[in-house]
Amino acid sequence: MIVGQSLLIAALLFVFLRGWDRDFKVPLRFSRDSLSGAMQSKSTVDNGWWWFNPKVGAPFGLDELQYPANSNADQALVWVVSRVIRDPSTAINFTWFLMVVLSGLSATWCMSKLGVSRGSALVAGTLFAFTPYALYRNTGHFWLVIYLVPFACTAALFLASGRPDRWYWGRPFIGLLIGCALIAFNYAYYAFFGCFLLIVASLVGFIQDRTPRLLGAAALVVALICGGTILNLAPSLHSWQQRGKPLLVAEKTVAESEIYGLKIRQLVSPGLWHRFPPFSAWLAREDAAAFPLETENRSSRLGLVGALGFLALLGLLFVPRLGQKLRGHEMLTAASRLTLAAVLLGTIGGFGSLFSLLISPEIRAYNRISPFITFFSLTAVALILDSLIRSRTRRLVTALSIAIVGLADQRAAAVNVNATHKEIGAEVASLRNLVRDLESHLPADAMVFELPFRPYPNDEGFARMQPYDLLKPYLLSHTLRWSYPPLNNQQARLQLAAGLLAPQRLPRELAAAGFAAILVDRYGYADNGAATLAALQEQQADRGDVIGETPRYVVLDIRRLTSAAPPSSFLSRAASGSPASAGIAACTAQALFVVERIGAATPPFGEPPHLAGEVKVSGWAVDPVAQTTGAGVDMLIDQTLFQTIYGTDRGDVSAHFQQPAYRPSGFIGAVRTTGLAKGPHTLSLRVVSSDTGCYYETPPQPVVVD
Repeated sequence: MIVGQSLLIAALLFVFLRGWDRDFKVPLRFSRDSLSGAMQSKSTVDNGWWWFNPKVGAPFGLDELQYPANSNADQALVWVVSRVIRDPSTAINFTWFLMVVLSGLSATWCMSKLGVSRGSALVAGTLFAFTPYALYRNTGHFWLVIYLVPFACTAALFLASGRPDRWYWGRPFIGLLIGCALIAFNYAYYAFFGCFLLIVASLVGFIQDRTPRLLGAAALVVALICGGTILNLAPSLHSWQQRGKPLLVAEKTVAESEIYGLKIRQLVSPGLWHRFPPFSAWLAREDAAAFPLETENRSSRLGLVGALGFLALLGLLFVPRLGQKLRGHEMLTAASRLTLAAVLLGTIGGFGSLFSLLISPEIRAYNRISPFITFFSLTAVALILDSLIRSRTRRLVTALSIAIVGLADQRAAAVNVNATHKEIGAEVASLRNLVRDLESHLPADAMVFELPFRPYPNDEGFARMQPYDLLKPYLLSHTLRWSYPPLNNQQARLQLAAGLLAPQRLPRELAAAGFAAILVDRYGYADNGAATLAALQEQQADRGDVIGETPRYVVLDIRRLTSAAPPSSFLSRAASGSPASAGIAACTAQALFVVERIGAATPPFGEPPHLAGEVKVSGWAVDPVAQTTGAGVDMLIDQTLFQTIYGTDRGDVSAHFQQPAYRPSGFIGAVRTTGLAKGPHTLSLRVVSSDTGCYYETPPQPVVVD
């Protein structure tokens, strides 16, 4: 059965993705989050594992643990596939194919342990593998694959049914333990949702049957997931201790729990891009309604069969007698209760937003609980089918009919993946040719600086550039090193400092810092890069230094400037963490600045803000005399200097003053109170002038160290 279902899912996937008309070396997605996931996977393919990548974040290399998207179980699969398929793009695609197959196998195995017949489990498990969420999200957000979700769901169903003796210490128990342990070694969302459902299930089951052993089983599984999650995150915690937490990674806010919350309407709505006329009309009305907070939660569709199962589970809550007449009513009742719990946690304004408000906003995208609801819903369909149709032949015929209808419905989720294939293929081919030319001109391990500067991982794009677009050249590269992304504070300081330099000065400074070339992405500029390119080439008599060009990219060779370049004191000081204002005199003019946050405090600062541990300070500052950005911003606590990261995007400041030069004027820094005496202190800023000749010091702001 395992081999047969694997072949069936593989064949269906080939059909869904129009495999006869697809180049499997072309990424399924080539934008936004898919680029970040592809970078992690390419790190595994190229370097043996993803924790450190010497090919990006030049000149230092990228410590990817700084952003704890620790999908170690997923990356283990990438590593296995890459031992056979060496091309990174192809290996990533086939790893995703493998994960779809594993989703079907795990769901089918789990459903069979819940008492579902083989045929019904096969159908429901296969539908789970092709859930719209998987085809929408997992092709673009590799960290959210669903092949481990059924294990936590099944453990929760056993507990909520009040009968732990069915699985306690048996083979199913060992299998579920392994599956739950693997959830812990992936992205933290599913571990969080799994623990929530297990806790709810144990309380429901215990109240129902008063079985102490049930609480013990639940505690064991929850402890396993929590302990595994701590181990999974331990390397990132160690990296933060060694390098500090990345200051440019924006802190999550409480409000985001509702921005990215679940919507019941979206669970039961037809799949996006559906071609069935009534469903197309439904979707058109949905778009015309312009509902608020339509974010990534649009991908949380259950599919037609899943939606019917979801509605049936809600019906059992209101009319429990219907469930008592069905075989397997204990599991159906458990599934209905857990589905309600999942909806109450995930929905906008639900318990998830309370958790964010009162405990932690770190889990914000509660719509991602939808695969758990999908599993419960499809399990309900399978159990109801087995109960209503006792004849094995009729059951198989009905199950086959459900499979045909369900797969035809869910195939719509692949429409966009297929529609964008040729466009992605053309972009990849053009960029691959450019990168190949660069690798023929530049020596191995040559460093390429990418413009414009973009943050990571909170890149929102600019002009025609989409988030994380600067990762694209690396994804098609073999021998070169690339400056993006600037994840840790040292990388961010250097790259933002480079962004503050006048373009005429930048090539020599970068050459002195060891870079061999500059890549300019024209899409990242409102003027298509015309002014920046003109300034970069101002002192060139010809275009001999252009070693690569497409309608989007221009690459300049700066190696000839190395011998003539002065020591890059500006960039080296920025990278070293040395305060920018050290050793220079104060300016006579007043600074133009705003401190927007000191820890949790915001202006007006009526009472002195309190500092404890590591406190972030952020705002913006400019050189008021030169009417441009400064060359750096330091914080001064009494007489102790702290360097900030200066040069972040502040389009609002630029628009307010109608000064385009003020756009890279944001700063963010961290004050560690270790070594500072408790009690009152003062905090000031030193804004270094654009020519680094002096600094503007701001009036002191009283603060209190706790």
